[in-house]
Amino acid sequence: MKKISVVVIDDEKVDRYIVKRRMSKLDVFGDVIEATNGDRFLDEYFQNENEFQDSVPPPLLLLMDVNMPGRNGFETVEEIQRRMVDGRGPESIVIMMFTSSGNENDRARAETLDAVKGYITKPLDEKGIETILELYEQY
Repeated sequence: MKKISVVVIDDEKVDRYIVKRRMSKLDVFGDVIEATNGDRFLDEYFQNENEFQDSVPPPLLLLMDVNMPGRNGFETVEEIQRRMVDGRGPESIVIMMFTSSGNENDRARAETLDAVKGYITKPLDEKGIETILELYEQY
């Protein structure tokens, strides 16, 4: 079985660590690549697209923090969607918003973005992992 490729985009080191630790305990996930903000992910992914895609086969799972300095999670997803429409985005992607925000406006906004397939709350726990796997399998 092909392992799920994961990128966690979050400015909080502790949250990225928890994701890596939880996912490393399950054989279904591959390496977890980290980006500290949306701009860094966009720069690294799209400037080194061929190299990055070779190391992370599709479908790519993105856990996207909502609140980050610079480009926030929603703005990053909107930019990914624009690039996908232009044919410059990943071929296959599953984005899940990953946040400690209980704000219903954030959840509602996430639902308006076609590329967003789910909403996971921090810290990542067993229930969050189950939700990720259930949603990922649908795509």
